[in-house]
Parts: sequence; C-alpha cells; structure tokens
Amino acid sequence: MSTLTNEIAGLPAQAAGHTKTGLAPESAYEAAADPAVSGISPDPVPIPAAVPAPDGFNDVMASVDTIAAIATPLGSGGIGIVRISGPQALYLLERLFIGPLPAVEMESHRLYLGRVLDASGRLQDRALAVLMRSPHSYTGEDVAEFQLHGGPRVLAAVLQAALDCGARLATPGEFTLRAFLNGKLDLSQAEAVADLIAAKTPRASRLAAGWLQGGLGRAVEQIEQELTAIYGTVVVGVDFPDDADAAKPHATEQALRQLARRIREEVLAGAGLSRVCREGVRAALVGQVNAGKSSLLNALLAEERAIVTDLPGTTRDVLEETVDLDGVPLLLADTAGLRDEAAADAAEQQGMARSRQRADSAQLVLVVIDGGKGCASEDVKLLQQAGSRGLALLNKCDLLSPAEIAALTRKVSQYLPEEDIVALSAKSGAGLNELRQALRRRVLDGPDAEAQSPLVANARQEQALRRAAELLEQCAEAIAAGEEVDVAAVDIEEALSALGEISGRTASEEVLEHIFANFCLGK
Repeated sequence: MSTLTNEIAGLPAQAAGHTKTGLAPESAYEAAADPAVSGISPDPVPIPAAVPAPDGFNDVMASVDTIAAIATPLGSGGIGIVRISGPQALYLLERLFIGPLPAVEMESHRLYLGRVLDASGRLQDRALAVLMRSPHSYTGEDVAEFQLHGGPRVLAAVLQAALDCGARLATPGEFTLRAFLNGKLDLSQAEAVADLIAAKTPRASRLAAGWLQGGLGRAVEQIEQELTAIYGTVVVGVDFPDDADAAKPHATEQALRQLARRIREEVLAGAGLSRVCREGVRAALVGQVNAGKSSLLNALLAEERAIVTDLPGTTRDVLEETVDLDGVPLLLADTAGLRDEAAADAAEQQGMARSRQRADSAQLVLVVIDGGKGCASEDVKLLQQAGSRGLALLNKCDLLSPAEIAALTRKVSQYLPEEDIVALSAKSGAGLNELRQALRRRVLDGPDAEAQSPLVANARQEQALRRAAELLEQCAEAIAAGEEVDVAAVDIEEALSALGEISGRTASEEVLEHIFANFCLGK
C-alpha cells in the first residue's frame, strides 16, 4: 500500500476502515483460484465504453470518470504500483483482481494477495491489491491500487487492462488535482506534494514535508477570518452608520496595519530561503584557459566529472553539476576558458560565447584566477562584470609564497571586498573549506537565514501575500488620509482575493492548469 497515501489521508486505522491488519493468508490466495470461492462470476462482465480524456481543465474539474496511471517511476524495480481513482474503481478491482473474497467485501486500507488479470481474464501477475474507500483516500474518491512486480511490461499490461475496462489515462497531477477539488488538500499543500517529489537535497525534502502539513494554509486562514470580520464592520457601517458594530476609522486603520505587518513579518519570514532551497542557486565558474575551473569543479564534487588536461580549450561547452551546499542546491556550471579568439577554433569560440552568456545569467559568478600568472586584464574585466555577484578564487596558490598570495589578494581587492576573495589550490585541496564557507555565506546568510521552517514555498505564494499586505497598507493609508471607510474597503476585497489564491479558493484556471501540469504522471 502506498505509505504516502495513508499519511496524507491522516486518518487512524479505525477511521480508515481497519478492523484487522496484515496480509490476507496464503491459503486464501490458493482458494481464490476457484471462481465459486472467490465470489467473482466466471461469466464475462460487459465492458463499458471508455471515457475520452478531457480536452481542457474545466472538463477535468467537472469529470466524474475513473482515471488510472502507473504511480511509480519508469523502469524496472522491486515493486510497481498502478493506481485507479473514481466511481468505477471498485468495479475495475472486481474485474481485474481475484483475491480471497469479492472486491465489494474487501476492507478499506487492507492489502490482499491474489491474481491480477487483464480484461480478457488472462493472468498478468500475482500481486497485492488494496481498496481505499471514499472519502478516506488521497483523492477523496474510491481508490484501488495494485502493487505488482516492478517490470515495465507487467505495469503497462495492468494499466492497459484498466483502460480496456473503462478507465482513462490520468493527466499529469490529476490524482492530486482531485484531492484538491475534493477538499483533501489546499493548493499550497498540493504544491508541496510536487516539491517533495522534486526535492534535490535533504533540506529541501524536509521543507516540502513541512509545507505538506498545511501550516501556510492555517496561518493565512486565520488572517482571512480576521480580515473578513473587519470587512463585516465596514458593510454594517454602509447600511447602518450609527450601529455599534459599524467600522471605526482609526480602529480599522490600525487593525489593517497590524494584519499587513503579520503577513510580512510572520507569514513571509524565510521566503527567500525557501526559494533557494527549492530552486537552487545558479553559479558559474569563469576564467581564462587553464586557470583550473574544471579542477575546482571536480574538487567540489569530490569526483572526476570534468576532463582536465594541460591543453588550452579542453572545455568547449558548459558542464553543469549540482553541489549540495548545506541543503541548498548549488547549480555549478563549468564554462569554457577565455582567451584571444584569434587563437581559438570555431568550436572553442562558440564555447567562449556561451561562457559569457552563462556568467551574465548566473546569480553567483566564481572568477577563477591563475595565481601563477597573476591578475591579468581579462581577469579584471571578469571581476568588474561580476560586480556584487562575484567571488574571486585565487587558484594554484600552492605554487606561491605567502607574500605573493598577499600581493595578489591586495590587487584583486580593488574590485571585490577581501571577504569575497579565497586563496586555494584545486590540486592539493588547500582552501576548499574556506571556499565552501564563502559560498555558504553568500547563499545562506541574510534576513531569511534564521527561519528554520519557512511557511512560503514559492514565488506564486510570495507574490500573492506581498500583494495582500500592500493592499491592506494602501487601505490603511487611505483611511488615515480621511477617505471614507466603505470606499477604501475595495482594497480589503482585493486583499481577501489575493489571500484566497494561497488555498486555491480564488486561484484562476490558468494558475491551476500551470501548477498541476508540472506534476508527474500518476501523482
């Protein structure tokens, strides 16, 4: 059974329909070979017409058809899962599974051992099946899952059998979409499911698991309730200005400012950290030929990933690898070395052009300087172009004396602060710890670094919250300037709409389409 399914359902065994635990006994499986014992009619059951896949999102939202998909990654594995959700899930389980008792009598959330058939009754696998009855399932609908031997052909055959019996292939993210539409998850939790699957580091995984608990939705819901109460006093004041419950301008202004402050200081705390943990930081290694960029990439990865030779122009294209920097994915690109284009062939010239493009788009530029050659004019140009995004890496310092390193550092410090200059040797490993510390400081330090469990997961949520806070402050300023409370209340309505985008209550069709289209098939 899918552990994640039950964890998200968040229900105790009794609430999920458990009265027993464990697998159906082996003897029950043996008895299931006899149709009379299994309770499955040996006569063929009419196959309903297949339901066509929806053309658009509105069709998906309105659909009551049954969907099916392979819920485990492609390729061979120990176990593979075919998931079915919708009103015909129980019927499909009856058609495709012969277990120790009829499908209609299977207990919810209990695994049964039996035979899995195709639509023509041919044996496909000996496997486990589980029925999760509505509403206590991931989607809120009846869900059936087959836990099969994880061969691609077996999984494809069982999925095809479900489609032959009337299900249709699920669209990417449609199981989670149905969970959202059926109130099992709010939109921020649905986004957390995708983040958990896509997490590149343990820290990103922990953050996504926290978002899945719905902390952001609860925090926003509390603010929405308080803001709705304020709006109610405004409405009362329009119809009954002398009513005791009518909005008082000064009190309303202060309440709106307080809510805006809570959004900024509490709900949005750590949003920047969430963003870098989720999306990573793009960094580029740039420098002249043979400065040691590829050697530094290999040293940071602790493996020979890039080819290193004494010949200039070895790196012809951008090579990108991910370095786990205290839980933040550092997307580190090794770029082609720069030199006089007249000495380079056409392929190397194209590589140098790509190097400059990558440096222009990087959030962090690591300028690698050959310590044996000093800071040349090309290095100065790179340092100036990097500006505040730059870190200067003085490589091959194992070949220099302390006095020479100090002199080179003084020269480079004309272009970057000394704290952004690291002397090291990719060959010996000297200075690599200092480089990692400098990277941590540049990536992780800042006002968001103290937020251990940030609530906001992505730019969409951050923008909606910032817009809500700005509208509340704008409304408060208007009231303070003497504007009628009921006129300024238009901003309150828009702020409530912005907050509703977090849970999905007011999210547009285009936003929902975008979010769920980025899910993997079967989730």
